[in-house]
Amino acid sequence: MALHEDTLVIDAHTDVPTRLWETPADLSKRQTDRHVDLPRLRQGGVGAVVFALYIPAELDPQRGWEHAKTLYEASERALIPGQLVQVATAGDLEKSGRRGEVAVLFGLENGRPLTVPGALDDCAKIGVRYVTLTHWASHEWCDASTDKPLHNGLAPEGEDIVRRMNRLGILADVSHVSDAAVLHTLDVSAAPIIASHSSARALCDHPRNLPDELIREIAQKDGLVMANSYPAFISPEASKADAKRGKELKPILQETEEEYLRNPGKLWKERARLFDDHPLPKVPLSAYVDHIVHLVEIGGEEHTGIGTDFDGIPDVVEGFEDPSKFPDLAAALLARGVDKGGVRLILGGNFLRVLREGERRAE
Repeated sequence: MALHEDTLVIDAHTDVPTRLWETPADLSKRQTDRHVDLPRLRQGGVGAVVFALYIPAELDPQRGWEHAKTLYEASERALIPGQLVQVATAGDLEKSGRRGEVAVLFGLENGRPLTVPGALDDCAKIGVRYVTLTHWASHEWCDASTDKPLHNGLAPEGEDIVRRMNRLGILADVSHVSDAAVLHTLDVSAAPIIASHSSARALCDHPRNLPDELIREIAQKDGLVMANSYPAFISPEASKADAKRGKELKPILQETEEEYLRNPGKLWKERARLFDDHPLPKVPLSAYVDHIVHLVEIGGEEHTGIGTDFDGIPDVVEGFEDPSKFPDLAAALLARGVDKGGVRLILGGNFLRVLREGERRAE
């Protein structure tokens, strides 16, 4: 905690907006049905958190954009004046930290809706600071890591969208995208790119994780890879169990998907219980630290960060169950030989630098 006192700790990816859409909550109080709330952010010394506006892959662009606006409105209502506040620039993020607030930035998770006229400009207006280019499925302009390729990376429209994002100071996020699309985005983007919630494929062979060669490429262009804490992306055993669980649950989830999208408050508990009834093998904090250390070894401590995926994952790492555990993560990194300066960079300094560079390139 002493280290946290002079470190701006940033969790670069959470799914708080989806949880607020499913059921509103008073985030000033500790919650029992989610990972993120103000008391636990305070307890963990977290100074900023990204709220990801997650768009399900099956929604067409227009419907997806309407969903994004609904998630944003649900998140706005949950902000707490003077305590949990939205910011949109690196400078405002630092000022918020000095005031003792917990800052909220927004990301758009799945850029499929950006073909809707005016959507990208509206993202800039509401303060979206990065766009995850796709999600589990390939779409009209970007290939996904977990689907068949349609474009061998980005379609020409995707190249144009990335360039427009550069001009608006919105970072390109390559978590979820195919390996070819990562390289394509690196070629197109004039600003550093990020992987907001992806771990190391060398330690857990999942397509959502990044291979060493892509970690190096992102680092060489001053970008950032932020480790995801979902056990299925951390442990090979948990990954196999998750794949088996996914096959069993997919037909059940698909049956209720449309009704869930229309009336999330009615079905979210039922859907969540399916995962609770099929838990993954336990994965310790040390396994998550292995991934972070590997990212440091391959890309450097200046190009490594944290994007937990809290409130978007059904299982958590033992010893890192929610934001209150960030001091334990810092202690584990110190114990593994990362010096205090490196820990400060990993916990937030690197993300702040990349945000600032994206703003500079836009100017």
